[in-house]
Amino acid sequence: MAKTESDARESHLAHLIGLGLSPAAAQATMDIDHVMTHIRRSMQRREMGRMALRDLKLDIEAADLEILAAIELCAIEGGEATVGLIAERLNIDPSRASRVVADAVEKGIVRRVASQSDARRIGLELTDLGKQHAAAIRAYKWGIFAEALGDWPEEDLVTFARLFQRFSSWIAEAKAKAGKG
Repeated sequence: MAKTESDARESHLAHLIGLGLSPAAAQATMDIDHVMTHIRRSMQRREMGRMALRDLKLDIEAADLEILAAIELCAIEGGEATVGLIAERLNIDPSRASRVVADAVEKGIVRRVASQSDARRIGLELTDLGKQHAAAIRAYKWGIFAEALGDWPEEDLVTFARLFQRFSSWIAEAKAKAGKG
């Protein structure tokens, strides 16, 4: 006989309490997981990106947004964008990444450049059009965030940002621990 939703919830709470969380902390953990599930689904569907493309009337596809973001992030982090890095960031095989990058080059949003670190490799950078699209999308996204968070007291927003950064660091910490084990 399948458990009811209530039975499953109680079982999950009991499990978290068994891991040492208080009942309130266990419930908060489940609430966070629920919100993260909704965010993950929205991101998988590229909902915000699709809204931006629709509203900004940009002549690119939702998949191109990930390339723009990956190349921008590389530049911010001081790394070099390559097809291999695009494959890694987009979690696709290198041959697919090569086709996706070729499509972005054809659209005029990405260009191939000689690698600064190894003349045998090809790097990627955003064209002026790619930079314009990335900036427009970033401004659009920040506008949505500002609207959603505009009623929040400044102290709450600053606290949320600090706690959200602290929370998100567990992923990198878990990866580092897994790599050492």
